[in-house]
Amino acid sequence: MRIINIINNELITNKQKLENDLERCLNDVDTPTQEQVDKAIELISKISNIDTSIASWEKYINFEKKEN
Repeated sequence: MRIINIINNELITNKQKLENDLERCLNDVDTPTQEQVDKAIELISKISNIDTSIASWEKYINFEKKEN
C-alpha cells in the first residue's frame, strides 16, 4: 500500500517544515515582537491541524486493518 506511506510521509514532512518555520520565527531577532507572536501562533495552529490530521489518519488506517 504505497499510497498509505505517501500520505504518512506527506503529513510528517509538512509538520516538520512548519516546526522548522516556527523555530526560525522564534529565533528571528529582527522582527518586532508582535509580528513574531502572531506568526508563531499561526504556525502553532497549522501544526495542531496536522497533528489532528495525523491522528485521524492513523485511526482510519487502524479501522481499515481491523475490517480486513
